Amino acid sequence: MVPDEEGGREIVVAADEGSAWIGLIRRPGMRDRVPQSVVRLSLADGRQHDSIVPSSFVSLMRCADGRPALSPDGRNGARSRFPVRGGSRIYFLSTRRPMDERNPRKGEHWVTAMDLQGPVTARPVEPLDSSVRWMFPYSWEPDETHFGGPGVEAADGTLVHAGTVYHGDGLQPGGSFVVRRETTVGRPRWVFRTDRKATALDADAATVYVGYDDGEVVALDLADGAVRWRQRLTVGAVFAIPTALTVTGTGRLLIGTGDGRILECSAA
Repeated sequence: MVPDEEGGREIVVAADEGSAWIGLIRRPGMRDRVPQSVVRLSLADGRQHDSIVPSSFVSLMRCADGRPALSPDGRNGARSRFPVRGGSRIYFLSTRRPMDERNPRKGEHWVTAMDLQGPVTARPVEPLDSSVRWMFPYSWEPDETHFGGPGVEAADGTLVHAGTVYHGDGLQPGGSFVVRRETTVGRPRWVFRTDRKATALDADAATVYVGYDDGEVVALDLADGAVRWRQRLTVGAVFAIPTALTVTGTGRLLIGTGDGRILECSAA
């Protein structure tokens, strides 16, 4: 059991395959601004071997070279989270404000990143301010404000990520998106829109798999975003809500559910 009564959120198996890093869920109240811990537990007996208290709230991710990394979550909870798995760099969202901007609430969300440097280390890497570079505006539509979501870096370096469009009356029809973007200028190659918020996302060499908060799982063609198939996730005759999704091999998925189960599923 993790040392937090509210549980763990992400898991990254360590390089030795005998332990795993787990990002804890608990976020402190306003009086305690210390971020949640990240712990390393033995896979044999659950003993804690190590722990880290990051400098800010983070998401725990696995990079393309296998190293664990900490992606800053920002200050707006799920709205500013941008956990991109399998990346050649650590991605996160930052706010860029004009030099003469007096209102600290105004600003444009940008995708920022830190390139991975040096050998793979045993402990998760956290971005340093001196190594971070600004890449492109998070919203590709000038008149829209986009909130964060899960993502993955494709083999060619493009980003595939989910998110939602801000609206004062809540999520609107077509206000949830999955997009594939070039990392040079952020230009979309394709955009897939739905009415429900994405909870999890992963991809293989040909397909993007997306889980939604109404229980649907959608498979999109990586090349053009076309729907290959879509269906509700069910266990027996009962609908389940996917909260995590990982491609484990050709035609196979591991899907975590809102009721605490991990399902091994066929993606065919």
